[in-house]
Amino acid sequence: QRPGYCTQVVIGDGGKEPCKLTLTPNLMFLQLEASGVTHDIPLRNVKDICPGKLQSSKLVPIELDDLCDTLVLRNNECVTFRLSSIKERDEFTKCLKVLALALDQ
Repeated sequence: QRPGYCTQVVIGDGGKEPCKLTLTPNLMFLQLEASGVTHDIPLRNVKDICPGKLQSSKLVPIELDDLCDTLVLRNNECVTFRLSSIKERDEFTKCLKVLALALDQ
């Protein structure tokens, strides 16, 4: 079992579920483990990282708060995480942006 980053993922109805995030050893995928299922998110597919509130729209059907961080993928799917503080959200955003930018070269 690899160590990971424990946070919450926002699910379809606006509820939150505990999850663990890990990076694959080659840094190509963010692995999201929730409810015993692991999802691979290719970091190359991250189009944007949007911290904080997003107005509810077709992409994000629920309202989010300031502690949320949303990954927008190239296929326009979104994955939203809810962190425990603004500082933690900002650090999380910065780390993901650095990884996504590095892979975009």
